[in-house]
Amino acid sequence: MITIALSKGRQLKDFLAYLDENGHPRWHGALKAAQRELLVETNGIRFLLVKGDDVPTYVEEGIADLGITGSDILAEYDADVNELLELPFGYCYFAIASGEELPEYKTIATKYVNYSRSVFERSEKPVKIIKLNGSVELAAVIGMADAIVDIVQSGETLRMNGLQERVRLDAISARLIANKHAFFTKSAEIRSFMNELKVN
Repeated sequence: MITIALSKGRQLKDFLAYLDENGHPRWHGALKAAQRELLVETNGIRFLLVKGDDVPTYVEEGIADLGITGSDILAEYDADVNELLELPFGYCYFAIASGEELPEYKTIATKYVNYSRSVFERSEKPVKIIKLNGSVELAAVIGMADAIVDIVQSGETLRMNGLQERVRLDAISARLIANKHAFFTKSAEIRSFMNELKVN
């Protein structure tokens, strides 16, 4: 049995859409049929459907042998895991956005505190970072922050809230990660799963 942690929500939908377009592995049907289940077992594979931020933790702690998560999560959390593959879905990017363009931003609101700090440290610009867990756009709308750092896919949410993308930062995609111990002890099972993903 190999255990794989998957992020619920949009990334899971993207993963299933990718499988629909690129063949149907033996475990595809059971995973697609899952509704509110958090645990799906099929054909020697156990899937854990968890919050995206938690995928690296399940893998690092050895609860899951593999995980599929976004590179945004890996950029934010310093998880001690092996990054095996860049996967061809889950595309988006980090960006700085604001209501009005300013010569510099003194206060930033974001969910991605560590990533944002690294961005502004590289530019050697001092900035106050406010951590928010959701509705980050509101902070810029009401003046709580000069700008936000967030992930952008279509930009529609920014536009709906009167914000504009000012600086495009790093690209984001889904990644396959492995527990460091399982990478050696379950190498055959991991290789089999990777082959079923059909990633060139």
